[in-house]
Amino acid sequence: MRKHILILSSSTGGGHDMRARALAAWFAKVHGPDAVEVRQWQVLEESSDVDHFGVKLYNWIQRCCPRVHHIYFNFLEWAGLHRGRLRGGVARRFRARLNDFRPDVVVSVHAHLNHAYFAEAKAWGGGKIRCFTYCGELEGGYGFSRHWVNPKADGFIAAVDACGRAAHRLGMPTERITVGGFLLQPSFYERSAESVADLRMRLWGDCQGRPVLLLGTGANGANQHKRVLAALADTGVALVVVALCGRNEATRREILRCRDQWSGLRVIPLAYREDMADILRSVDLAFIRPGTGTTSECVRSVCPILFNGLGGVMPQERITVRFLKHCGYPVELARSPRECARRVQRMLGVSPGSGGTVPRFTVEREILASINPGLRPERVLDALLA
Repeated sequence: MRKHILILSSSTGGGHDMRARALAAWFAKVHGPDAVEVRQWQVLEESSDVDHFGVKLYNWIQRCCPRVHHIYFNFLEWAGLHRGRLRGGVARRFRARLNDFRPDVVVSVHAHLNHAYFAEAKAWGGGKIRCFTYCGELEGGYGFSRHWVNPKADGFIAAVDACGRAAHRLGMPTERITVGGFLLQPSFYERSAESVADLRMRLWGDCQGRPVLLLGTGANGANQHKRVLAALADTGVALVVVALCGRNEATRREILRCRDQWSGLRVIPLAYREDMADILRSVDLAFIRPGTGTTSECVRSVCPILFNGLGGVMPQERITVRFLKHCGYPVELARSPRECARRVQRMLGVSPGSGGTVPRFTVEREILASINPGLRPERVLDALLA
């Protein structure tokens, strides 16, 4: 009999939807559509105008002034807006979804969808629906939302041990906690037949011995690419810079128009790509926000990281920085474009007028490779279907 899996997510940042899509991909890969049918619901966007506004506000803060999110985060921690009963149109819409799909399992990948929606699903199904949380956070303490944990849920699946311990401290029974590893697309767990040199040649062409730096961006287009590129050009170093633009086509076109002005840099702007596993394996250093999504991808790809702290570091991002420090990783955080340029120059060993010698980042790669050894998403599927 085919199982129905309903995933509750929201586009606050990009990590929640990334994990929801990865979960659907793994079910398709391991079990196939004849055994498991998966649907994803963007709950906050579709529930009410107020929640939809909250999503847009979150993403505006992330793009424009990350440090302001400390106010937003602490308000939501105090208010607990999604812990009570669902009422009115929100309840009717959710019950219509349940009636239409008739799920056997409900999985939340978002901190604010683990209480009221679980209770409504349990009531609708007469207690027969099983409700789980998958949490991709990397550490407890400030920045780890208390709303992640519902002790009445059937299970809490954590990305790493530290996340599981944080859930236990907030009341989740130990016997219902599973450490399932990073929930990433299958490509991050497939062994590439290409060498790094071949991968780099296929993706970026002849780099002429120059290091390759990746400028990351969030799913909602958060970046400071032009400011960082100008600061890198001012140092006179020779680099290949891959600038991810996601679905922000205006940024991609602007970088294409301006890239000749950044002397010494070969700039490659990219629109949204599905081959992030190959991209991260092919670069020497990734300059990314300290979000759990891209950080988890870098860890799995054993890609050295320079964290982007421009505009401040959000509470959830502090978790990521803290986790890697606890793992012994020599965390580097740049809070301005000039600081980014200086750190890139030092970390990659490049000097003006020369491409330099790309370092091996031996210690950093060993630490990244030691995180979650042997854990694969099949463990998450097993926990959900047990």
